Amino acid sequence: MKTKTILTSLGFALALTFTIRAADVTPDEARAKYRDEDVATWLPSPCDAMVMDHLPELPAFPLFTSYADWFVALQAWMPRAATPERIGAREVQPGVWIGLHTRIAADAQLRAPCWIGDHVYVGHGAIVGPMAIIERAAFVEPGVEISYSLIGPETFVGQCTEVRHSLACGGTLVNWKLDSCIKVPDAFLLCSLGRAKSPFKSVSPFARFAAALTILLTLPFAVGAALRSKLRGLHVLRPMLAVRPGPPDSLRLPGDTLLYYELTGTRGWLRRWPQLWNILFGDFSWIGNRPVGPRQSNRLANDFERLWLAAPLGIISLADAEGCNDFSSDETRAHASYYAARANWRLDWVIFLRAMFLFAFGITCSQVREHLLESQTREPALNLAAIEAAEEQKTL
Repeated sequence: MKTKTILTSLGFALALTFTIRAADVTPDEARAKYRDEDVATWLPSPCDAMVMDHLPELPAFPLFTSYADWFVALQAWMPRAATPERIGAREVQPGVWIGLHTRIAADAQLRAPCWIGDHVYVGHGAIVGPMAIIERAAFVEPGVEISYSLIGPETFVGQCTEVRHSLACGGTLVNWKLDSCIKVPDAFLLCSLGRAKSPFKSVSPFARFAAALTILLTLPFAVGAALRSKLRGLHVLRPMLAVRPGPPDSLRLPGDTLLYYELTGTRGWLRRWPQLWNILFGDFSWIGNRPVGPRQSNRLANDFERLWLAAPLGIISLADAEGCNDFSSDETRAHASYYAARANWRLDWVIFLRAMFLFAFGITCSQVREHLLESQTREPALNLAAIEAAEEQKTL
């Protein structure tokens, strides 16, 4: 038995007591077991004991008899779901509802009836509906078709995937028409975007403070980039999918990914400005390996290259400090693996200082060192040539 106090929207507190039972009880059994002797403290029947097996005002649509009945009840509730408490939810066309901060490509098709929740991304050429529900923070890639289905919160649906007569939540897919259930092992098709606890050391308060300060100082530049994107008719942010890193001996689970963003109206370091927010939330570090997507991670050919995924995600990487930006190059992968094997606070500071040097002067420390070595090797050669010429003059 557990008692919980809830503050209602009207301003008064409501104490609820939860009791777990091994089997369901009928309203009559509940009255006989839990009703107080003081009848005045109870509501009159039948409001004193009710079975919560349907949505409000929809008793004809039971929720828990089958997957099919549950989906039918959701469809019946869809026109009532846009309540005043749902800030920003709007009906953009008859039978099509869209939530707050949702991004839908211009060429995506929305077929009524369909419901799209808050913070959802729908890619180019996607077809949503009819009879489709996409819950909060779901990510639908280009070319996806969703009909007679529900996509759960924080669920990724891969490119050109077709979801029909199903309930998709994370990597689990339930066909409500056939009462069948499978676990999808391929993260390219279906996976969860939910936050998981990082196996690495948490981001320090100093790093979070530095990220917040950097956000404030660079905010005018980010706003300028956002305005340029708007003037060009582009989205301000580009969503990206990254494989969540873990220790080298950890089990890699399909779908263990996270979502991050880049600015579209700029180049260089400012493009990574939204990832400063990831530092505040603890998903990124200042120094680490750059994120790679599921498809890129499959191109890491051996255990040495897969060390890339054994270090925290960072805004600045060793490869960045050395001027290596091509994921497919052997040098970039070698830098990432080296950092994963040797990561420590001294190396982090070296990488940070080298990155600042590259940002300020447009040349890496390694390139400066190579130029100095070349000039030193040239100088003795020139001196030797001068001595030989002088000896020849003497002999003449």
